[in-house]
Amino acid sequence: MDRNRCVTVTHEGGVSTVTFDAPPQNLLDIDLMDRLVQAHLEADAHPRTQVIVTRSAVPEVFSHGLDPLYVLTLAPADRPPVFHAIGRMLHHLFALAKPHITVVSGAALAGGAILAIPSDFRYFDAEHGRISFTEVKVGLPLPEPVCAVIAHFCTPPMLRDIVLGRNLDAREAVAAGLGDGMATGAALETMVAKQIERLTRVSPAVLRTTKHYLRRQLLAQTAEFMKGDALFESFVGDDFLGEGLRALVDGRRPRFTR
Repeated sequence: MDRNRCVTVTHEGGVSTVTFDAPPQNLLDIDLMDRLVQAHLEADAHPRTQVIVTRSAVPEVFSHGLDPLYVLTLAPADRPPVFHAIGRMLHHLFALAKPHITVVSGAALAGGAILAIPSDFRYFDAEHGRISFTEVKVGLPLPEPVCAVIAHFCTPPMLRDIVLGRNLDAREAVAAGLGDGMATGAALETMVAKQIERLTRVSPAVLRTTKHYLRRQLLAQTAEFMKGDALFESFVGDDFLGEGLRALVDGRRPRFTR
């Protein structure tokens, strides 16, 4: 395993913590996304785990999403598997049976936002935490299952702006329903600890069943997205995603021709 790109799982009492560390920006590729999936499934299966917590080990960063240089090394025909991996990450994290908390300690952008959104609770660092589904800015529409998961949490009037890439700071994320609280430093850790304590008071079987009822209708959509979406994948070529990512790397506005 690359020591500069690691995912760890620790079990302490009734809490399993998944920590990922791929400095400087926690950029995602197929390997890292699949490691994250496996770590969360391990936590969900642990017999003593009552709550799962996801954290970034990179200070003031959550994840800036897919590595643009990695995607650009792939021919357009080889890019769909990257998005199948995003589909696996979305579905398996959304399908976790146990309560799941994500600590958004910095920017959660594009694929990083998709990593954060499936959890039951998201707590933001008030200074550095933010979230933005920036896919449209690099030439990709947000697939319907991703939109549906966002809609599961956000306030209805905000859905349009969120899926069009609005950048929400911690305060705006909480107001939009994408965050459950914000604080800094020790106060953030206290907020997370209080939520863990509240969850561990409730019967695990009741929590699992309630979560299943809340999410059952959407799970069929997220499972289908894992298999691929022909309409979405028509945008991964150089006219759309390729141009968007090259513009991002070059620090310029994309020039989409259609």
